[in-house]
Amino acid sequence: MRVSADFRARLLELVAAGLTIFEIRPLLAAELERGVSREALYQELLDTILFLREQGRETEEDRVGDVADLMSDWVPREHRL
Repeated sequence: MRVSADFRARLLELVAAGLTIFEIRPLLAAELERGVSREALYQELLDTILFLREQGRETEEDRVGDVADLMSDWVPREHRL
């Protein structure tokens, strides 16, 4: 299953609003609960990072990278997705 059509827009709205990665985490969890695979969700986060990089939006790129870390070993186990 693919991520929701509006996932990127919702993610970028939350990032622009200055929410923390822990406040953004429920958005990712909802996609996983819908049946989106971890790989597909992570790939969408990486694609979003590349999209932002192409536009020169470095601050937002870094923030989305921090969100992507929720799916890696970079955060404590209890916070990972």
